[in-house]
Amino acid sequence: MRPSGKSLVRATLVAAAGAGLVLGAMRLPASWAVRTEAGAAADPSSAGAPALTGASVVCVGSELMGARGVDDVVLGGSVLAATAPAQVLAGLQLSAKPGAVRIAPLASGKAASSSVTKQRGAALSYDYTGARAVMVTGTQSLAAGLVAGQQWAVSSDTVRGLVSSACGEATSDAWLLAGGGDPGRQERLLLANPSPNPVTVDVELHGAKGLVDSPNGGDIVVPPRSRVNFLVDAISGTEPTPAVHISTRGGLVRAVLNDTWLDGTRAAGSDDAGPTAPPSTHQVIPAVPVNGMARVRVAVPGDQEAVVQTRALTAEGPKALPSGGVTRVAGGAVADIDLTGVPNGFYAIEVKADVPVVAGASVSRRAALDEVGDFAWIPSARPAPRLLGMAVPQHQPGVPGTPARSLGLTASGDDVVAEVLVVTEKGVATGQRMTVTSDTVADVKLPVGTASVWVRRLSGGELRGAVVTQIPAAPSPFITVTSLAEPVLESTASRVVPLP
Repeated sequence: MRPSGKSLVRATLVAAAGAGLVLGAMRLPASWAVRTEAGAAADPSSAGAPALTGASVVCVGSELMGARGVDDVVLGGSVLAATAPAQVLAGLQLSAKPGAVRIAPLASGKAASSSVTKQRGAALSYDYTGARAVMVTGTQSLAAGLVAGQQWAVSSDTVRGLVSSACGEATSDAWLLAGGGDPGRQERLLLANPSPNPVTVDVELHGAKGLVDSPNGGDIVVPPRSRVNFLVDAISGTEPTPAVHISTRGGLVRAVLNDTWLDGTRAAGSDDAGPTAPPSTHQVIPAVPVNGMARVRVAVPGDQEAVVQTRALTAEGPKALPSGGVTRVAGGAVADIDLTGVPNGFYAIEVKADVPVVAGASVSRRAALDEVGDFAWIPSARPAPRLLGMAVPQHQPGVPGTPARSLGLTASGDDVVAEVLVVTEKGVATGQRMTVTSDTVADVKLPVGTASVWVRRLSGGELRGAVVTQIPAAPSPFITVTSLAEPVLESTASRVVPLP
């Protein structure tokens, strides 16, 4: 963190009409599970919940701009948003009033620019610059099923990377795992406040020996409809296994941790890490494409030592790690579990512990230590009760090459029957139905021209997913992994949505 000087799974395809994702439109059942603020599920057909009239997600914007004491790296990115196609919302009560999806900078006054669509299922993009967060809102008939993400790519002498993160709802508590203590490595914590009131954030840094003692990190005030870019080096610049915990007072924030590494004179990569799944004795990281250096990071939020068992989930089932996969991690501490010896391939990683933990993974693409490279951070994911989605960028102007994308899906607890719906730039939706066997991972190739992807859990156990994007380049490819988002589908009495 210290600055330098300067399926792969057994899948049953049902009613397939050709190879890959070229299948007919799907008819979906009328019952849907709806997430409440606490993550519980309810059946709208019996609960009688009112139609959702407003939804919003926050994107943190340019990660390398706005940090005190550090020169800005001026680069632009794109926010992509999409709403779920009508066929995956069958049986859901939607607002009868016409709605719109809008992407605009997060600001106290009227936005100077924005992108708008009034068509359900359409993908929407917005190019951003400057040190401001971005808000994506859906209203009335287009409020339900809204997802968004941000992405950028650059290849320069000082920064090289393909960087992505899902936009999401603000929260009062989050764990973010990324970074290291190498010279030239910096972690920047982005805190975006979508509300009209200031929010106070406390930032704790955990490391190999536990909580890092520092007077910095407490009482960070994020102004209304604004963001703060906090350099984690203010707490420690040499921690080899950083894990950041944020908690808020007076409101909610969206938090993302960026890890950028300039290894001497070589740009070694950059990526974002979004919040992990909440602390639990069972964590699953859904899409981990191993091809070179890879590791799993585990942090223990409580004071009690954790006995952690880690295994790889493959197309054929779970596989033990070469080291055995059992690690003891002290209470409050963080440990990296090396995946050296795991054959190259597409995996999910399962982490089980006797006390609650949080987890994430990283994979590297670097031909040699004297070459430039890139890396990706993948947080653990909580299971989706019913629907997951992602708006997919079409190209990355910062680097040449055509992105290749894979959708990683993993099942836990029991086999999962799911449907994958792909929407093209022209709005054509095709899909496949598949069975993902418990404790395996599926690698679904997404065709060029995909504008959004949706995964609907029909029955069975727990389902998690993420999209791996790689762009070929010499000497090392670019890589990022984007978590699928769980869109809000219907209003609940326990949930309050901040609107601009």
